[in-house]
Amino acid sequence: MMENRLNFRFLSLTTIVLLAAALLQSGCHRGDAARRESSRLTREGNAALEAGQWEEAVRCYTEALARNPRNTDALYGRSSARLVTGKEYYLLARAAAGEGESVHAREIASKADRDFALAAEDAAALLKIDTESSGACYILGCVALYQADWQGALDAFSETIRRAPEMADAYQRRGEVYGFINDLENESADLKRAAELGYTPEEETDSFGDEPSQTAEAETGRVLY
Repeated sequence: MMENRLNFRFLSLTTIVLLAAALLQSGCHRGDAARRESSRLTREGNAALEAGQWEEAVRCYTEALARNPRNTDALYGRSSARLVTGKEYYLLARAAAGEGESVHAREIASKADRDFALAAEDAAALLKIDTESSGACYILGCVALYQADWQGALDAFSETIRRAPEMADAYQRRGEVYGFINDLENESADLKRAAELGYTPEEETDSFGDEPSQTAEAETGRVLY
């Protein structure tokens, strides 16, 4: 009788262990499937981003992150897409302000601010996972630059350069910030370094432009440059 009880106990423990192992394996399979699907959606997002389909890119990256919140490629991609849409709204707001459409300019500027904030949020989330991400720092610098946060932009671009010392765009953007605050010596040094690293000037519509227009600033309630 005692032997039967011991055998029953042994079988029960064995069953428990086997069930736990099966559940763990099942969970691992589900996790692997979610990560694979997240990677697939990220690739779709990358393709949409490359094609200039910003909203589609954001949709794909968002679905990828729903399956794997620690997908750093999806976070970087969505942050990049939102930075671009923020910049596009910003340029539209600037154009509207220049034409005297102050109410319309403010409405568009609020959309730019929203997308810049979302881009910064994703970049910050990426930095929590990958603390040495130069791309996340660069995006934060661009957001600060568009919002005329000169010190924030300088700090972010300097950190980008520390992490990626051969990144020509980071020197170019930091040089532009130095230009806005009239630090001509550092501006010249950074722009020269950017050129040495192969920086190619962007199209006119993609550039940050000249110093802020006092009229535009007054009409929109924010700095447009």
